[in-house]
Amino acid sequence: MKSTAWKKCLIHGDSKDIIKRIPDNSIDFILTDPPYNIGKHSTGNIPLPGRSAMNNDVAAWDHIDFHPEEWAEEFIRILKPTGNLFIFTTYNQIGKWYDCLDHRFDASNFMVWHKTNPAPKIFKAGFLNSCELVFTCWNKKHTWNFISQAEMHNFIESPICMRPERLSDPKHPAQKPVSILKKIIEIASNPGDIIFDPFMGVGSIGVAAIEMKRKFIGVELDKSYYQAAKNRIENMVNNSDTYNLFQEPNVSYGIERTIFDLAEIFYSEKTKSTPVITPPKETLQPIIKWAGGKEKELKYIMPNIPCFNNYYEPFVGGGSVFAAINANHYFINDLSSELISLYHNISNNNKSFYMFAELIDASWRKSHDFFIRNKSLIETYLNYRTNKIDTNSLKSYIDDFCKRKETEICDIIGKELDYDKNVLLNELRKNLLRKFSRTKELEMQKHLLSENDLNDNIETAIKSALYMCYRAEYNRRTKEKTDDEYSCALFLFIRNYCYSGMFRYNDAGEFNVPYGGIAYNRKSLTKKLNYYKSDELAHKFRKTDIFKLDFEDFLNIANPTKDDFVFLDPPYDSEFSTYAQNEFTRTDQERLANYMQNCCKAKWMMIIKNTDFIFNLYNKPGISIKTFDKKYTVSFMNRNDKDVTHLLITNY
Repeated sequence: MKSTAWKKCLIHGDSKDIIKRIPDNSIDFILTDPPYNIGKHSTGNIPLPGRSAMNNDVAAWDHIDFHPEEWAEEFIRILKPTGNLFIFTTYNQIGKWYDCLDHRFDASNFMVWHKTNPAPKIFKAGFLNSCELVFTCWNKKHTWNFISQAEMHNFIESPICMRPERLSDPKHPAQKPVSILKKIIEIASNPGDIIFDPFMGVGSIGVAAIEMKRKFIGVELDKSYYQAAKNRIENMVNNSDTYNLFQEPNVSYGIERTIFDLAEIFYSEKTKSTPVITPPKETLQPIIKWAGGKEKELKYIMPNIPCFNNYYEPFVGGGSVFAAINANHYFINDLSSELISLYHNISNNNKSFYMFAELIDASWRKSHDFFIRNKSLIETYLNYRTNKIDTNSLKSYIDDFCKRKETEICDIIGKELDYDKNVLLNELRKNLLRKFSRTKELEMQKHLLSENDLNDNIETAIKSALYMCYRAEYNRRTKEKTDDEYSCALFLFIRNYCYSGMFRYNDAGEFNVPYGGIAYNRKSLTKKLNYYKSDELAHKFRKTDIFKLDFEDFLNIANPTKDDFVFLDPPYDSEFSTYAQNEFTRTDQERLANYMQNCCKAKWMMIIKNTDFIFNLYNKPGISIKTFDKKYTVSFMNRNDKDVTHLLITNY
């Protein structure tokens, strides 16, 4: 390490961007207090007879939709396998956190923080808001520092934060008392551990962490809160005898220095066994979401790339590395006809392709409008939940609803695009009935959903029906070998909205991955299409030659020289050897290894999963092999290990 003596890293910026710069498996304890989504439930200030109204309002950020599923993957990625995750939350969010995280950890539970001095209810009409929840999850070999059974209750008690500890300028509505934070930190981490808070506020968790001899990384978007947190935490560092011997770096900075300073904190100089790791510079985005894409591995790839003139990529896939690389000229190739069709349409700025893609994107927005106009579906579900109507009556209602609304339903797509309206209507019937039944089952097992969550679930049924209609049209056109701009637009849509970007086919050759679910409801192709039309990407494609060939034919025709660079991301060595319908066998792996080691004149790098077969193919004189770990977020029928070692192989 360049320094193990740092104490704090305070960042003024958007934690959604910052968290992407934090390395895998590097945080010991995530302790945070994100937005609660309770703004819609607030009644505002409470009028009192003969005196000013009592403040009962909530923070501005609690009026913004906050979706735990958008954070769960990054939390899991950065947390060490032995780390703990504690999230302050409330009744309307704890179920969402549970759904996102419980199945990803060995255990989960919750704590209750009881506030001994909650705000009073003048009219005695209901319970006091005297409790707050903390969702907790952990894996085996986690840290617990309990001394006695009495300490192991999932209940912690203290007053709410009061003066002089509570800040008045700026005033933070959710400021937590340092005393309970210290107790949580003591229980769930060790001295010297790294604690991360992506919603730092005025820095109470940072103050508690420093006082408990932990290191702290905190991110805050609001400038006034960030400044208050910075002042409090730096005062704690300066006044603590614990840290008098510690040296820099201790950093507090704006977004523009984030990449550099996080790298300084986490990474050391080169070693022979491990690739140099630095976060990537800002680059163009990948062209398309692609299973096995290398966007997250750019931090390993970019620092290990040699100097070169022209760039060659035989298995371009989603184009993560192609987009990130700067070269004099680019030669890209893939055997997927659909993928190469997309690259050609972008490169040629094909107006017909954009017309179809924009019509599909517009229908996605219109499906939301359809839901807003038909909120009676929520009332029907509530009647079903309370057993005012049974399953047979529900089915009859949905059938009648789809008949009455047939024209309105079909108008979601309109007349410009080819599709089977019977598929759309049947999918809507099936998805509504399935969603109503499943939602009721989950509510009976766990807890009743909030109005917002019910809206999300019912809208998902409508979105899923539209997705399935487009999926059926995509499969029909694929079977008929129709390769036109509409087919390409459908391919783009399916790639963006299918579950986790998987591309999986059944024995009949039909694509069969379902819709991605609630987290995909607010996605849009608009931003992606604008990116495709951008000057920056157009400039890159003007210098790019595109091929659809076997890798060996491509390399023979493109003929990279000793001053060029080839990046290889071939299918992995497994029975499930590709994410599309093109097989890549062990014979192909041997053919690739032979060509790269004996025929290729250029410098080359390969990223591939480590197996004995692959390692033995490349464990030869003149070949450098380095390793890194990668954690999969999706398992294909258990064919992939969750934690695997990957190889970074070069001939230089």
